[in-house]
Amino acid sequence: MEVEGVILILSCKKHRYGRLKNINLKHQYVGWKVIKVIGELFLKNEYELVDDILFVKCEDSYLHLLKKLALSLKYLYKIFIIKQGVLRCGDDLIFNEENLIKFLESPKYDFYGRSECQGKYITDEKLLENLKFNIIYDDFMLKYYYMHKNELIDKEHGINMRLEDLIKYLIRPDLYGPVGIIYYISNKSCNIIINTMEEINYNIFHLDEYSKSYPYLIEDGGATYIMYRNKIPYTDNQNFFIESYNKIDENDERYKNTISIHTNFEKDK
Repeated sequence: MEVEGVILILSCKKHRYGRLKNINLKHQYVGWKVIKVIGELFLKNEYELVDDILFVKCEDSYLHLLKKLALSLKYLYKIFIIKQGVLRCGDDLIFNEENLIKFLESPKYDFYGRSECQGKYITDEKLLENLKFNIIYDDFMLKYYYMHKNELIDKEHGINMRLEDLIKYLIRPDLYGPVGIIYYISNKSCNIIINTMEEINYNIFHLDEYSKSYPYLIEDGGATYIMYRNKIPYTDNQNFFIESYNKIDENDERYKNTISIHTNFEKDK
């Protein structure tokens, strides 16, 4: 089946009947299919597409989000002939459908989203030819799992480690691109992500020789590192999303321009 692209909603089992059920999207827009993804570690097959939900044989954990994304892309390209690329989305978004359609019908870049780190992302391809960067200690995942210790030993999550074990993997490249809430990756970029993750056997705990760190534990950071290492620059557009924890004001100028609103429902993810 040929499609213009896929609007990919990454989620998990615990949000199947909440966020995924309530997300304000139709099944397709101007030739773009809406597909929701859930990890199912004990799936018999590599993947199963049931209505608009793609189940992938993968740990259903926050830690394995980049693996889930890469496997989702791999199977989407088996199921569909994709002409443009994938709009990768979280499950805690409210979409401005009019602006979503405008975006889908507009020209796009290979790696395209909204960054909250102005000046830290790389837009010049020449700067990627001999990529140099610092290494930082990032405790983002440590803070999450400190609040969700049970997920480190949950069989469905397939991790089975202690917080003390997780700490040693928290060194990553000091590089920034789009926030993982919503961003666009072209066919070229999608295939680079798939190929890179296949080369390391989808191991998010892989020690990367070039960076001497663990770049793949945080999904958007891992995707950014993969893009930059493959000389794909980032293009910024602040209209991909806005933050709003209150009732939406449709007269807000930001709402008139944005593709989506990040509500951050159930802030514990």
